[in-house]
Amino acid sequence: MLAAKKAAEHEGCAKQTTGAVIVKDGKIVSVGTNAGIKVSVCPRVLRGSKTGTDYHFCSEVCKQEGHAEKTACLNAKKKRIDVNGGDLYLWGHWWCCEPCWNAMIESGINNVYLEKDAHEKFNISSSIGKIYISGALTVQSGKNDLKQIYENIAQICSAFCSNIYVPHLGGTDPIKDPEVSPNTVWKKDHREVASSDLIIAYVGEASLGVGAELEIARMASSDIILWWFKGQKVSRMARGNPNVKCMIEAKDADDLIEQLRKVISGLK
Repeated sequence: MLAAKKAAEHEGCAKQTTGAVIVKDGKIVSVGTNAGIKVSVCPRVLRGSKTGTDYHFCSEVCKQEGHAEKTACLNAKKKRIDVNGGDLYLWGHWWCCEPCWNAMIESGINNVYLEKDAHEKFNISSSIGKIYISGALTVQSGKNDLKQIYENIAQICSAFCSNIYVPHLGGTDPIKDPEVSPNTVWKKDHREVASSDLIIAYVGEASLGVGAELEIARMASSDIILWWFKGQKVSRMARGNPNVKCMIEAKDADDLIEQLRKVISGLK
């Protein structure tokens, strides 16, 4: 299952990352994802495509040959690997569609294993699929440990979503990862924001990066929650973003977490 997750994160769909591995005789013999290449931003997200429309972009832009299960079977067939009697492990989804079942039956797959509580973790039709934690990193002032607060936010979000991205933990921290180029930071964070359903942004301190992330979120039709501490002055430009669903002025870190828990529960 860990191998399926790794495959999905490395080469899967930017919107609903899915990976599958086929195991036979105790060994991984084939791997598949739901996208042939991983683009920076889902083309359907960029175009504001509604559910059920514009799926031709999946094959034209992302080189999708099928969902992860079908692709794992196709990859085995291309390499002339016999997977008959093997098992398939699926990460990132909670069920298999008919074409995938047909491909697995044809290949002779015995069992399909899902992540524990997969329906709750990956059912984006009834839950938040991905959350991005935004906030100042390069310049931080005041008595609050903002990075720890961002991590605390991620922790409470884990009760509602299994896919949470925290920039300073993702390899682009300005202090821990100074060698990462500006272009790489832009590409990575742009992709992560645009593929998220919800952005939780600290706007109590001025940050060019947060401002850019809020605009990317608007273009990607992602929901936004803004938060700051009582007494801090907040940009009207940020507060006026049409995708802002809620604004929280917290008394302290504990109050913030309590309010966020209620707000996210209502959005789910």
